[in-house]
Amino acid sequence: MRKLLSAGLVRLWRCKALWFSCAAAAGYEMFSVLSRCQSVMEGVTFGHSLDGGFFQFSGMIGIVSALICAFLIGPEHGEGTMRNKIVAGHTRRDIYLSNLTLSVLASLITCLSAILPGLALGLPLLGGFEMGAARACLMILGICALSVTYAGIFTVVTMLISNRTVSLTSAVILALVLLTAGAYLNGRLTAPPTIQGYQMSVNGQLMAAETTPNPNYVPRGLVRSVFEFLYDFLPGGQTAQYITTEAAKPELLMVYDGVIFAAATAAGLVLFQRKDLK
Repeated sequence: MRKLLSAGLVRLWRCKALWFSCAAAAGYEMFSVLSRCQSVMEGVTFGHSLDGGFFQFSGMIGIVSALICAFLIGPEHGEGTMRNKIVAGHTRRDIYLSNLTLSVLASLITCLSAILPGLALGLPLLGGFEMGAARACLMILGICALSVTYAGIFTVVTMLISNRTVSLTSAVILALVLLTAGAYLNGRLTAPPTIQGYQMSVNGQLMAAETTPNPNYVPRGLVRSVFEFLYDFLPGGQTAQYITTEAAKPELLMVYDGVIFAAATAAGLVLFQRKDLK
């Protein structure tokens, strides 16, 4: 295991996808913070705080993690590296766990590449967090835990699909599906019960009319409870909560992250044991 990790760290250091992702995450975060500064100066956004701009980078974690896992693990299939590792005496369990460790490390490095520049730029320009330092730290830890969960999910995909192109496509599509699901759940749970109607007056101006029931509104009950659970449990729902800074219980989200990561790792280990390495 130690030899696998040592060789893997060298491969990680040379992974261009990792450094490209770090640069993209840092650039996106600095752009978000500067956009927040501009909105504050122009009076578009009221409140001199870092909250609204800092956590935007969480939206790209899923896609970035999918790309890194595909480019980090994918070549090992095509080049026969995994088969050679088994011939050299390494167990499939150690091979899987070493690649999982590298994926987790890469995801955390990408998160830090966004967090550190965001703090270095945002704190002097916008001051502290309106939500408070303690909650901001919980949010940051939650995003890091979410990145680890994504790494665990996409490690399963890239370890089980031998074709790098197919594994890359599958991982990215899965990331997009999760993000879309999160956005859908956010839209349904935040939908108001009624919609304000408008009508055109005789002089050509819009006037408020009677309200109508909102078909997207989810009333209190079993269906809403299921939606709320999925919104907290699914990585895409967590991403939406961190982007909007509406994560009311980051501690609970981190527990769900641990459950998903453990389940994905267990399933990946079992399935990789049965995989035919050609």
